This record gives sequence, C-alpha cells and structure tokens, in this order.
Amino acid sequence: MSSKRSRNKRPQGSPVPRPVQPAAQPESEPQGNPAILVAVLIVFTLFMGWYYHLSVLGQMKDLVGGVTMLDHRPFGYSGADVDALRSVMTGDDRGQLSWVHKTAGTIFTALISLVAVVSVGLYAPKTAWRRLLFIPPALFLVVGIAQNIVVDELLGRQDNGLLGAANVLTIASWILLVACVLMTIAVLVTAFIREFLRRWRDPSLQQSGGR
Repeated sequence: MSSKRSRNKRPQGSPVPRPVQPAAQPESEPQGNPAILVAVLIVFTLFMGWYYHLSVLGQMKDLVGGVTMLDHRPFGYSGADVDALRSVMTGDDRGQLSWVHKTAGTIFTALISLVAVVSVGLYAPKTAWRRLLFIPPALFLVVGIAQNIVVDELLGRQDNGLLGAANVLTIASWILLVACVLMTIAVLVTAFIREFLRRWRDPSLQQSGGR
C-alpha cells in the first residue's frame, strides 16, 4: 500500500502543469479585392461601348450611305430623318440592326447599369440618400432596352406613329447614360479621395501599406 501511495504522490515542489491555451488564430482577411471587380467591369464596358457605338453602328452607317443611325441622335430626330433612314435600309439592314440591338446593345446597356450599381453598392457612403443612386442605372436599363425595341419597330413600319415614343426614349436614354457615367465617376473618385485621406492621417496604415 505504501508503495502505491508513493507512486501516486506528486513530488513536492514540482510545478503543476497548466492547460495549454490554443494559439490565437489571425482573423482571415476577406478574399479578393472589390476594386479588381470594378476595374474588370469598367474595362469590359468600355470595350462593349467601343464595339457597339463605334464599330457596329459605325459600320451600319457606312452600309446605308452615311446616314446616321437613330441611336446616335441624342437630341432627337424628325419624321423626315426617319423616312430618310428607312428609305436607304433594306430588310436585311433592318434585321441586322435589330440583331445588334438585341445583342451588343442590350449587353452594353446592362453593363453600364451593372457598373453603376456595383460602384454605388461598394463605395457610396451609407447615408439616407444612398438608395436614390440606384435609380438612374435601373431606369437606364429599362429605357435603353425599350428604346432599341421601339426604334426597330419604327423603322419596320411605313408610318411614323411611334416617332414620339422613339424620340422620348432616345433622348432619355442618352440623359440617363450620361447620368450613370458621371455618377459612377463621382462615386469612385470620392471613394479614392476618402481612402487616401484616411491613410494619410493614420501612420500605421502608411507603414503597413509600404511593406
């Protein structure tokens, strides 16, 4: 019995082992950078804008003898303008323009709206009026697609019954396009300035950024 007790008895003065605390795991940083997403969207949108407005619609203009497409008349057009364009367009020309509207035109419109929405969602200050910034891109998406449909329908008819609607949609689409572009630029520039000032005022951010 005494031998068992001696084996079970802890030597005096020996330290009591403490439970090992697991090492604190560093907080995982968010994967990816939202600025990269915005940059990719902007580059793709610029490419689609060049392809749609300069390349494809420019070729359509050359195809019909230099008559400007209705899409490139931001201040509207008269019935005489529509008649002049309709008279030099064949059925194949109208079909090609309609196809361009359904593909490149729709993609470009959606990309402009997407870039504006993503920029506002990521970089706009979270204020009471922030939700209002989502209105222009949403309207541009609807108006831009509707304008393409109405213009195709107008050129396919023999009368100008849709002239007023096409005019309003064309002018509105250009106004909303400019609004979306300016709003996106303002949001991104403001966010850049805000981040620059934050890093400038915080020395720790400057040191971590320089490593």
